[in-house]
Amino acid sequence: MIDIHSHILPNIDDGAHNVDEALTMLKMAVDGGITTQVLTPHIHFGRYDNTKDQIETAFIKFSEQVDAANIPIKLLMAAELHICPEIMVLVNNNQVPWLGECQQQKTFLLEFPRTDIPFGSDNLVRWLLSKNCLPIIVHPERNRTFLNHPEKLQVFTDLGCPLQITASSLTGKFGDDVQAFSEQLLIDEKVSAIASDCHNLKGRKPDLLAGFEHAKSIIGEQQASTLVNLIPNTLINKNKYQ
Repeated sequence: MIDIHSHILPNIDDGAHNVDEALTMLKMAVDGGITTQVLTPHIHFGRYDNTKDQIETAFIKFSEQVDAANIPIKLLMAAELHICPEIMVLVNNNQVPWLGECQQQKTFLLEFPRTDIPFGSDNLVRWLLSKNCLPIIVHPERNRTFLNHPEKLQVFTDLGCPLQITASSLTGKFGDDVQAFSEQLLIDEKVSAIASDCHNLKGRKPDLLAGFEHAKSIIGEQQASTLVNLIPNTLINKNKYQ
């Protein structure tokens, strides 16, 4: 399986706190069937002020440590960008760590706040699309506005934004309402990818396999496999580290 969203890269955000934890998380991912792991630390202005260069430096160092530990997994680098007007500056200055390229559009992970949808978000997405940038909206099922008003999420799917839901949302970690919404998105064929969004070894451990198994029970093995293999593979196409 391909996991396009994780916070395994150590000492850079609210994910793994040290190299040992990160390596253990990777080993857990391998044991869970992950063959390609994308490392996607936060870029969240005012909270995690990571830059493309900083992430790349950390990625190269960690990749060497993974090789030394003989962990059989392919690593790629991208980032999870918190929605804000500054994204336009990053795009114009080529400072976005792209996930890949799909149908001549550069792909990246776009995060909304937990509760609301910032005013003008749809216009920002339209601007991004006009620049051939395709935002993949991550964990929309955990945003309270999307959860309570699915028609507001429809605005972004109508624009063509893929949706990535979290494995642990499907298994009930974030509550019954989040689980039900995740399952409905699957049934409605609104989901393009399932990912772990793992952060640590306890409450947010690598668990894509459990999410896949739950999805399989709802939409069948073939369709569930598409969400952890086929579509993720198209989204990471032409990643710099392929």
